[in-house]
Amino acid sequence: MAFKNFRFQVALRVIILTAILVVLSWCIVNDLYLRAVYVGIAAIISVAELIWYTDRFNRDIRGFLQSLLQRDFTTHYEQTGRGKTYDELYETFNNISDVFKKISAEKEIQHKYLEMLVEHVRVSILSIDADEKVHLANQALRDLLRRNILSNVSSLEAVDATLAKTIREIHAGETRLIKVSIDNELLQLSIHASEFKLDDRYFKLISMQNIKNELDIREMESWQKLIRVLSHEIMNSVSPISSLGDTLHKLIKQNQVMLTEANTSLYDSLDKGLEAIKLRSEGLVNFTQTYRKLTHIPIPSLKKVRLNDILERVQTLLAARITEGRVKLTISNASVELVADPELMEHVFINLLLNAFEATKDQEEPKVHIYTTTTQKGQLNIHVADNGQGIDKEIIEKIFIPFFTTRKNGSGIGLALTKQILHLHEADILLKSEVGKGTEFVIII
Repeated sequence: MAFKNFRFQVALRVIILTAILVVLSWCIVNDLYLRAVYVGIAAIISVAELIWYTDRFNRDIRGFLQSLLQRDFTTHYEQTGRGKTYDELYETFNNISDVFKKISAEKEIQHKYLEMLVEHVRVSILSIDADEKVHLANQALRDLLRRNILSNVSSLEAVDATLAKTIREIHAGETRLIKVSIDNELLQLSIHASEFKLDDRYFKLISMQNIKNELDIREMESWQKLIRVLSHEIMNSVSPISSLGDTLHKLIKQNQVMLTEANTSLYDSLDKGLEAIKLRSEGLVNFTQTYRKLTHIPIPSLKKVRLNDILERVQTLLAARITEGRVKLTISNASVELVADPELMEHVFINLLLNAFEATKDQEEPKVHIYTTTTQKGQLNIHVADNGQGIDKEIIEKIFIPFFTTRKNGSGIGLALTKQILHLHEADILLKSEVGKGTEFVIII
């Protein structure tokens, strides 16, 4: 409709201009030069007005189309006061702008929704293109890798070379399990990849999960089942032997007065052998009962407790060991509350401190420092750091495995028991160590 009106307006102006030119020609033919000048001026004005009118329409069309190309839908045209032709044209422009503005707003809302959804999920998500440029890295991934800025896959090499290599090599539908060390913390990552194209652009979408806690729990459950079976079988076999040896040993003692000199030597040897059997059987029973502790941890009785109170009791219990080892034990930032079982947490700190004392026994000035920090997410971290010789990387992976110990007289259950107690508190423990610089255990609760 607007175009028809525009055509009518142009045709009208052309007719008027033609009429003026006819009058101008008539004036010239009849030698009416003064009138011809006036009519000529009117012709020039008419031509200029026609050009301005057509250019105005073209300018408005061009400006509107440029706004669409630039996705600027804020331009608003006045719909009245410029004539019916332009009023209808501007009304159409405004309606089109409103439609595109609504579509753009819906797309923006959808984009924000998907962005918030990706940020909210706990799974770490990474998206890269064919040039290995990072297009998406959610907060879970940045927290996992301890990096706020990730520009490309090469930047992951500074985190862990194995991780960067895996991301480059993994194919769509494939899942890989890898171990990486980030800031001296061992992570076991499950990495899954998928591929897709958008507007002929290739993207690889990668999800990562640290399944170390789940694997630790499953591993501990397996150890517990194994210990239960072994304990049951050993106790069933050893208890009768210990009882029988004790009985025979008592019988020999009771009848020792009836022995002749000829049989004394024989019975002495028998007596010593039975006593050895009895002692070794009792030792084996005690050994088995020690490891059964891993399967008989009581359910925590949780309540609010002050960390200082727990540490003061532990310090009192270990006072003799601290004095004997000349250990400088310092506690700072411990005036915090936590929800825990105080008795079980005492076991945790006793185990960690005994390990720290053992690690620093060869130092001239053995030091152990206990302090707390708080993460951005509000989690409480309790640090137990020593200035010992540190632990080799090969040993760090095994340090929480039951029965594993680097001490000659160690049982290998202290740290395993510690980790299990913390799991029952829905907490975790990390180990950071560097040879020659000391060791630090971090309880995350």
